[in-house]
Formats: sequence, C-alpha cells, structure tokens
Amino acid sequence: MKNTIVTMAVLGGLASTGYAELTWLEDFEAGKKAAAEQDKKMLVDFTGSDWCVWCIRLKDEVFDQPEFEKIAEDYVLVELDFPQDESLITPEQKAKNEQVAQEYGIQGFPTVILFDSEARPFAVTGYQEGGAEAYLSHIDNLDDPLEALNEAEGEERAEALASFLKSLEGIDITEHYSEELAELKKLDPEDKTGLQKELAYSAAVMEFETKIGEQLGSGEYDAAIETADSFLAEHNPEGENRQHVMMGRIMALVEKGEKEKSFTALDEMAAVKPDSELAQMVPMFKENITAALEEKAAAAGEEETE
Repeated sequence: MKNTIVTMAVLGGLASTGYAELTWLEDFEAGKKAAAEQDKKMLVDFTGSDWCVWCIRLKDEVFDQPEFEKIAEDYVLVELDFPQDESLITPEQKAKNEQVAQEYGIQGFPTVILFDSEARPFAVTGYQEGGAEAYLSHIDNLDDPLEALNEAEGEERAEALASFLKSLEGIDITEHYSEELAELKKLDPEDKTGLQKELAYSAAVMEFETKIGEQLGSGEYDAAIETADSFLAEHNPEGENRQHVMMGRIMALVEKGEKEKSFTALDEMAAVKPDSELAQMVPMFKENITAALEEKAAAAGEEETE
C-alpha cells in the first residue's frame, strides 16, 4: 500500500473512478474471517457514534470522504460501536463489542487499531487532523515497519524484525509476535539490535510495578523502599525511567509520614532529568504531600481526643 494510496489521492484519481461506498463490518469475528480470506489487513474503529465528538469528526472528515475509499484495497474495515442510544445496537452485538474492547484494553474513543491478516494488532492510533489524504499517509507510516519486514531477506531480516517489534508500542509482543521474537533471537544471538535487552528491561519493570504496588497496598513500606533501591542498583535505569522507579520509593516514604525524606527524594528525582514532566511536577507533589500529612495528623488528633 505504501505510496499508492497517497499518490492516487493527490492526483485526484479517486474522485473520478466511481468507487462504491466503503463497507464497514460491525462484527470483529466477521472482520477477522474476511481479512484472512482476502489476505488483507484489518482496520478496526472503536467509536461512540452518537456521542463522541472526535469519533464523529473522524468519520466525517476521513472515513466518509471519497479519497479514503482506496483503503479497501488493503484493509477490511470494521466499526465497533458503543452508542449511548441502545436502539442503535443489539444486546448481543453490544456484549461482543465490549468483550473485544476489554481484550485490547480500549480506554478511550475513538481508538483505531490496525491488524495484520492474521488478526494480530500492529499499530494503535485515533483521530488525526488533516482529512482523508493525511490520514491515509498516517496509516502508510504505521504500515512501514510491517511492510519492510515482509520484504526483508538475508542479512537485513534481523534489523527489519527489530524495527518492527520496536514499533509495536502498547502491544504485547510476547502474546502476539512470539514467532517473530524467536526468529530475531536466532538471527541475532548477540542482541546487536538491542531489542532483547529492551524487552528484558520492560519485563523487569512490569514485575517491579506489580511487586511494589502490592507492598504499598499492604503497608509494607520499608520493603517497598528496598524493592525500589534493589531495582535501581540492579538495572541502573537512566532519565525518566529512573525517575519513575524513584517515585515508588517516594510514595513509600510519604506513607511512612517521613515528609523531609520524601522532599529530599523528590529533589533527587528531579535532578536526574530536570526538564521531565515528573520533575516539573515536584512543587505540586510537595504541596500535596504537605496537605495529606497535615490532614492525616489532624485525623489522628481527633481520634485521640475521642
């Protein structure tokens, strides 16, 4: 699809070819079946057709425009609707749509997910300004790593695999692309692409977040501090990655009521990368900590007087 969609749209070919109106399937499983049979990718639009302003704009500005019809050459289109007016959808289809939304972690509308012909997600996007031609170009860009992988052979295969897998932001690689990951490990046993190291770190972060979350939730604040310190010592993350881990330690200090230590830890966190979003929020964090600890102390005083 690369270049063909944009070229046709720019040349005005779509306006005079008399394409039929695009067909949007309303069932995810039907879309998967059609994509497999036609050897096409799948574009799934999670929308709120009668209430979501940006969903309506995406449909009007992009999906309903004649320039966008070229998408059907490479994609099966699926619309999964979540309307407020329940007369617009059957209870059965509503339940199906909600199941798919839960499976792919949909948190807002519109969300547009691109799937390959095997129904594996490879890109997530949403509303984009600029109309149909710009959106087609945007989809081309999202396609690039997958197209490059499909064309890569020989020595270029490992780099193409790494580039593709790195492009899967927000997508579980081990769940959907375990074969590609295994192939990369075979082609790049020394991890020259660096992807295996990145994935190992991501897995360690997920394990850390789960563990420290459980410790904070159960009041094991000293253990949470030790968990954060151990992670920093073992993995030595840099920049914002380090700041996020340090925040776990800070949360434990706050829960322990150690205001001065938490303030010092906040300053140390900010110094790691002063221009980061977390660093900019330090004054607000300190105000919130002060207010929370004062409220906690006041509540404790009231309990004693009772």
